[in-house]
Parts: sequence; structure tokens; C-alpha cells
Amino acid sequence: MMSESTLEMCGLPAVCLPEEPVADWLLTWAGSALDGMVMQAMRRVIDATLMPAPAELPALRASAAAFVGGDLETEPRRFFAFVDAPPAPLSGTARHRRSISGGTIVSRRFATGYTPYCAPGARPEERPPAAAADALRVEHWMHEPGRGRATVVAVHGFSMGYPRIDAVALFAAPCFRAGYDIALVTLPFHGARTPPEARFSGEWFAVPHVARLNEAARQAVYELYALTTWLRAQSGAPVGLLGLSLGGYLSALMAGLTASLDFVIPMVPPVCFGDLAWRFFSHSRYHRDATAAFSHAELRRIYRVHSPLTYPPRVEKRRLLILAGRGDQIVPPEHPHALWRHWGEPEIYWFSGSHLAPFRRGRLLARILEHLEDTVSSGSDIA
Repeated sequence: MMSESTLEMCGLPAVCLPEEPVADWLLTWAGSALDGMVMQAMRRVIDATLMPAPAELPALRASAAAFVGGDLETEPRRFFAFVDAPPAPLSGTARHRRSISGGTIVSRRFATGYTPYCAPGARPEERPPAAAADALRVEHWMHEPGRGRATVVAVHGFSMGYPRIDAVALFAAPCFRAGYDIALVTLPFHGARTPPEARFSGEWFAVPHVARLNEAARQAVYELYALTTWLRAQSGAPVGLLGLSLGGYLSALMAGLTASLDFVIPMVPPVCFGDLAWRFFSHSRYHRDATAAFSHAELRRIYRVHSPLTYPPRVEKRRLLILAGRGDQIVPPEHPHALWRHWGEPEIYWFSGSHLAPFRRGRLLARILEHLEDTVSSGSDIA
């Protein structure tokens, strides 16, 4: 017997999930209810803080011009051309935070030398803000020199970016005890990198300005590319990504842009910002009449440049693992299911619960550690 998701999203295949035991089904139902309540609250908050008024739509449409009908639509990889060459060497500082059993935690700040993308002919107001050029921050959990089996680069979700919280959500401590170094990344405009003018962590990442949101995704990819390159050179050991939600989106995108990763584990990953944006646009008090805003198809098109579904995977299928919530109402199951199909059906684990309530975390951790063991023990083919 199969239970079919009630949400059929435009452009994403419907998903049918295998039946789960009654006890687990109850957990999934509870998690789904929690997600649903939070989603309603998120719609109200975003409508009040981020959603553009109808008068602002012409400027919003203008900000999308470089991504529709031009070179970036026909050749989206040009937006990330930097992955085809070694990144500029990172320079930075390190500060000892504390010692832990078997190693130490170091706080790192890197100047990346990142250069924002600027579309030809872009007007000054369409160019990325200078604030995007702040330092990359990493909390680095390291074993004694030469003892880490691999480095797990842990990439947090939207509105997160605080290492103490991210470490719990991304299983940092148990992965470290299993022998893996951990690099907790703070994404642009999040956590300690939140601009003073922002009202919450991540607000400026999700700003309703197409060019700037796309630029934030581009900067995040550049930083992950530079950091994973630096970690591999420093440790001589395998390096890969474990990403949660927005971090899962960026990790999945990285798997389609570069083969220089030993493993990629996206957890509850969205795959289309256009679909996520439509869920808020279509419920906004400003846009009850959908003709006043972007259509669903338009939103998918303007954010296609960084969708993981735009790029075939460059990381071997055996090195990919998708973790998805059965009752997820924040990132509906259609998203990780679409990624699974796009990637040629690698291993996927559907856990009981939801985006905000991933129950049976012990099982999730076991799957992650099993995947790390398999990929790290099999060695790396990456030069």
C-alpha cells in the first residue's frame, strides 16, 4: 500500500512514499502538523518583511533581466565559471576557541578575494552590494594533526548560521567522535555575517531582488569551492559536504558544478527557488491576483541559474546520499524526489518526521556515518 503526497508541484514529479509503520506514521503526522503551523507563520512574517508591494514589481522584474533570455539562460554554467579553475589562495586568521576530547576547535576567518558577478550593462542599482565582500567564517573541529579521516563541511540552513546551534542540527559532535574533522561554515548574510541593517539572520540572502539573491547563491558556492580546496590541501584527506535545507540546496548545486568532492549529503534539500518563492507569492496579501506578480513559470525561470536540477551531477553516484523528510511541509518531498531522479536514483533515505521535526535522529546519524564510512574507506579518485 502506498501513500501519495497531496502536493503536485508544477514542473516537479509527484512522489509516492512507501508505507511506514504506524508508530513512525504518527511521528510523521506530528512533524507535518508542526511544519504546517510554522509555514503559516513564515508566510505572515515574509509578507510583512520581505514581500515586495505591487509598486515594486517593475524594479524586481528589471533585476531578473540578466537571467532571462540571455547568455545566462542558455549557458547558466557561465555564472559559476570560477569552478573551472583553481580558486585564489585563502588568507586568514585562526583563533583557538576550546579543546575537546581528541582535538581542538578553531575559529577561522578568511578573505576569499571573491569578485561579484556583474551582468554586462547592469545599472548601478542592479549591482551586488559591497557588503557581500565580508570575511568567510568557519568553526573548524580538528583532530590531532593527521588523525582526521576526512573533513565534513557542514552547511547550515536559512536563518541559521550560529555554530553552537548548527553543530547540533548537523551532527557535528557524533561525526567528530567517529573520526571526522568538521568545518561549520557561516553562509553570507547569516549569523555573525548578518549586516547591521538586517532584521534577522539570512534576510539579505533572501532579499526580493533577483540579481542580489542569485548573487548571494553564487558567493556561497564560491566560498564552499575555495574552502573545500583549502581543506583538502591542508589535510591531505577526503573532503565533502553535509548540507541542511538551504545548505542542502547549495551542496546539491556544488555536486553539479565540480567533481572535486568525495561525498555530498544534502538533507531536506529544496531544488527550485522558484517553487519555494511561488508558495509565498501566491499567498501574499499583495498578490491575491496572481497576474499582479510573477507567474510560477517565471519564478522557476529566473532562479534556474542556480537550481541543482540545471546541472547533471559531476560527483559519482555512489558518493551521493539524499536525506528527506516524509512529512516535510517547508521543503515538500517533491523537491528531494526530483533531485533523486535527476541524479540517476542514488541512495535516498526517507526519515519519519518533517523539516523542523526530524524524528529518529539516531537512524539519520547512522545513515550519514554509514555513507561516510563507505565513501571514505573506498578511497578518492580525485586528483
